[in-house]
Amino acid sequence: MEFASVFFIEIFLPVFIGIYYLLVLIKKPEIRTTVRNVFLLVLSLVFYAWGGIWQLVLFVCTIVFNYIYGICIERAAENVSKKRSRLMLVIGIVVNALVLSVFKYYTMIASIVARTKEEGNFFKVLFTFNGSAASGVYRLLMPLAISFITFQSIAYLSDVYLKKTKASREPLTFALFMSLLCQLTQGPIMRYGDLALQIKKREHNLDKFRRGLKRFCYGLGKKVLIANTLGAAADKIWGFEKISDMGSGIAWLGIILYTLQIYYDFSGYTDMAIGVGGMLGFRISENFDYPYTSLSIKEFWRRWHISLSSWFRDYIYIPLGGNRVGTARLFLNLTVVFIVTGIWHGANLTFILWGLMFALFSVIERAFLGKALDKNPVKPLNWIYATFVVMMGWVLFRAPSLSDAFAYYGQLFSFKASAQGYTVLSYLNFEVMVALIAGVILCGPFQRLFGKLYKKLENKPVFMCVDGVLQLAILAWSIIMLVSGSYNPSIYGNF
Repeated sequence: MEFASVFFIEIFLPVFIGIYYLLVLIKKPEIRTTVRNVFLLVLSLVFYAWGGIWQLVLFVCTIVFNYIYGICIERAAENVSKKRSRLMLVIGIVVNALVLSVFKYYTMIASIVARTKEEGNFFKVLFTFNGSAASGVYRLLMPLAISFITFQSIAYLSDVYLKKTKASREPLTFALFMSLLCQLTQGPIMRYGDLALQIKKREHNLDKFRRGLKRFCYGLGKKVLIANTLGAAADKIWGFEKISDMGSGIAWLGIILYTLQIYYDFSGYTDMAIGVGGMLGFRISENFDYPYTSLSIKEFWRRWHISLSSWFRDYIYIPLGGNRVGTARLFLNLTVVFIVTGIWHGANLTFILWGLMFALFSVIERAFLGKALDKNPVKPLNWIYATFVVMMGWVLFRAPSLSDAFAYYGQLFSFKASAQGYTVLSYLNFEVMVALIAGVILCGPFQRLFGKLYKKLENKPVFMCVDGVLQLAILAWSIIMLVSGSYNPSIYGNF
């Protein structure tokens, strides 16, 4: 089930929230919290199972395994030996990673092997592989949010081993930590120590609910009105019959549209998740901090998908030695982190090359470029550099295959018009133009210029009224767009 769907907005969420708050009629706070948590767990599992019962079975098995195994790791550390508990941690990580690998990468590996046997040219197969299953290869259906669930599970087991948190002895708390619907399908990736305390005790008040509803409405607008509008135009460009006939102008428009689409799609979802969490009394972690205002690649990864970046830092980069090692080892650590980042994002070689690309620029910045960027007095040049690298990375992220990616790069720098007579204006109707302008302004520049003023005014009665009307307008228009059956993909929902 999607947050940005008519059923969720008009039926599931209002009924869900209504019943949740009716439970306030239970007088004893402890009993009321327990009943609310049971209700949340049931509705979260229903939310997850909307895509199919079979994936719910796998998800429940994952919850049970990690709950029991976390206790086993803790007991081994206390009663047996550190070495034994470390071995158990490794086994737990391998089991979780193996489930992810089978569902996410089996089709890719089996298809590459099958096509290599058929065509006899391994490198050609690698270069042209577009993620589709080869003839005779069974395509495993990937369970919803398996990548996020796996990383959340590994983080939990690691934190238990490192004694950052106690192993959960409360099945309800742990199950809800794993399945809480407002952060289940696309993150943010929460830590048990942060979320478990809120599950046991959280505050509900009108101001928190109001802010949560506001965040949800704005997130919905970002997803439906901006990301979907830009994405529909971007897909037309990326679906060009022959990339070599595209032309430079259209290619640049396509990557600009996709650059904005992926940000508003994912950050819009995060805003909706934070909003739903706020309405339920939870504080869900922020996941974006205007990444397109970054002045370096290092800064970009501090602002983009923050929960994932911090996960890689805490559970891969630091265990490898972080920056407390020699230069060569530091560069190797960075490379490993970004290769794993690429592998996590998708079952295609384009994602691995995407990770390697960011590894290269991260190493270069660490080696010498970072100091030059810090000293450069003309900061707009830093922004141009960082934005250009990110956009070049999105080409690999969006392209179906390496051959398509390199063909697209060729068109970006061909400086030729479309061979089929199309122009940039062929893809820019009024709606796309408005969404494009709004997307550019609202991805950071507006907030940087007027952020402080907004904070001063946001609690003023007049401003709150205007803000409320705007929220209702965004909600209404978004519902109209969804009812009309407009383009409504979920980019990160695929991971």
